[in-house]
Amino acid sequence: MGHTRLGEIPKSRKWKDVVALMTNAEIVSSNPFFRDEVEIIALKTLDAAETGIDKALNDVGLQYAFYLLTQLALSSREENWEEKLSTHQIDVSNLNSTFELISEIQISIDDYIFENGRATDISEMAQQSVGETISKLVEPKANTLFGSGKEEIQSAIKSLSTKKGFADLGQKFFGHFMTHYLNFFLSRVTASQIGTGKMRSVEDVSKFNQVLQTHCEQTARIVRDYCGEWYSKTEYMKGINIQNTSDFMTVALKKLKSELKKQKFKT
Repeated sequence: MGHTRLGEIPKSRKWKDVVALMTNAEIVSSNPFFRDEVEIIALKTLDAAETGIDKALNDVGLQYAFYLLTQLALSSREENWEEKLSTHQIDVSNLNSTFELISEIQISIDDYIFENGRATDISEMAQQSVGETISKLVEPKANTLFGSGKEEIQSAIKSLSTKKGFADLGQKFFGHFMTHYLNFFLSRVTASQIGTGKMRSVEDVSKFNQVLQTHCEQTARIVRDYCGEWYSKTEYMKGINIQNTSDFMTVALKKLKSELKKQKFKT
């Protein structure tokens, strides 16, 4: 399950080119020293990120955040979806916007982490990624001429509850997660390597974030089919729970780690 070969995953930019934006492409292109620095930063970031993934394998916040996405999708198929979500301490009885839904999910994740572990950088990235995923995929579908109330939001989520829909949901989640994850390491490696980032304006930062997001969403294609296949097969055969979600996360992160390793040789 999930081992379909995708061939070469298309990238709008190589990782080194993404890093070049972080350090100011104009300087990089005109100065051999900075070209060398970009090479070093690109490789050091991937080295650190690749090693860091091992620590994320058992992060309870990451596991639970993705588990809630599965439960959100599955509950949307049910007439009593309010009751289904309430078992996860998510109250949608008076839901009027995706923002309110995201807030409820964040509270649920916070409570789970408090009871079962501790907040980490990884869990915070996962929480942000859940919110961003819902904003990107659910909100546009929920906005209608009649507003975006509870029924519209449920319908929008239901469209993502199929095998294909959840594959899209999974890729988007991991794309956002990898964006935060790589940026976390990149900002630290850049600061230690050249003292400070070289971006000079809000426009530079915005451009870099867009390029990084695109790069990471394309990287997350490696787990897209696996997300859909696991979700569909696991729910049909035995039901999705936090334990098999943890097992899924181990495989998904290893796939992403393998993709990071490949990118080290393409910088």
